[in-house]
Amino acid sequence: MTSGGPVLITGGSGFIGSYVARMLLEQGRTVVDFDPSPLSPQTRFVLGPLADQLIYEQGGVDNWGRLFDVIQRHRPSTIVHAGAIVNTAWLLKNPIPAFHVNLGGTINVLEASRLLDVGRVVLISSIGVLPTKQYEPIDVNHPLILAREGPASGFYGAAKVGSEAFGFCYQVSFGVDFRVVRPSAPYGLAMGWPMFVKTMVEGAVNGEPVRFATGGPFPRSYTHIEDCASLIVAVVDAPDDSDHVFYAANGEPLTTAARVAEIVRELVPGADIEIGGQLSEADHYELNMRGILSVENARQQLGWKPQYTDMREGVAEYLDRYRAFVASGAAH
Repeated sequence: MTSGGPVLITGGSGFIGSYVARMLLEQGRTVVDFDPSPLSPQTRFVLGPLADQLIYEQGGVDNWGRLFDVIQRHRPSTIVHAGAIVNTAWLLKNPIPAFHVNLGGTINVLEASRLLDVGRVVLISSIGVLPTKQYEPIDVNHPLILAREGPASGFYGAAKVGSEAFGFCYQVSFGVDFRVVRPSAPYGLAMGWPMFVKTMVEGAVNGEPVRFATGGPFPRSYTHIEDCASLIVAVVDAPDDSDHVFYAANGEPLTTAARVAEIVRELVPGADIEIGGQLSEADHYELNMRGILSVENARQQLGWKPQYTDMREGVAEYLDRYRAFVASGAAH
């Protein structure tokens, strides 16, 4: 278990990072945000008055000198490593950034942690490490490499598998306390990758028609961002003898994009949303990895449980928070 000292979040200005930062600041922790970009209007809204307490350091994880300098000056007890390129479709056509930023950045974080005696490194990985599911519920012992295939999410998943592998090697060789959280389809205010949800929710509030040619049957284990962030915070202070890999998921059967559309239309009467009943080529590419994810080790070892197991309640929270954001005028 870490000392409760400062926490540095790579990618702290991003979606997951901003919620983790808010929860840690609410605990009275010192939080350093290491990110190429400052807070966006939406992530600043997520932090609220606590945004002024966040220490911002500009820089990317692929910049070794800058990263080392920031860690050396702030001496965090824990690094939450969320900094990465998350556009999986773009990385399918551009593998070199996946190597330099997503994998190389992780190695930079691990090496700096080794040299500067950081207490714990928590990697924000992804369910994108998974190949075709072999059984359900998918637990943390599910294989990542099969006899004839690797991760179903392409170069993004490959870089995450490599990051996890290097992390465990740093643990064995140098004693770096390395932990992994694999989020599954996090959604909520400030989400970047839309996964249908962002476009539907924000389009409905704004009174805009929403059209998708394909994707209705595509299933995901959608996880509300509050649940994702609360698990990461639990892992920051997890007991030393707990597992080192956890899924940030709701533990429930999967929800299709068509069902999300139904929920939004129910919650926003008059919402104009249409989604096609076929799957796209990209959908088929990832379909085989989708399955119910086990969160039992987080329940039993960390005392964590997801709050938003009902997708309707999670979408309702997103709608309310987005309406509040619009009403605040922060977007302008």
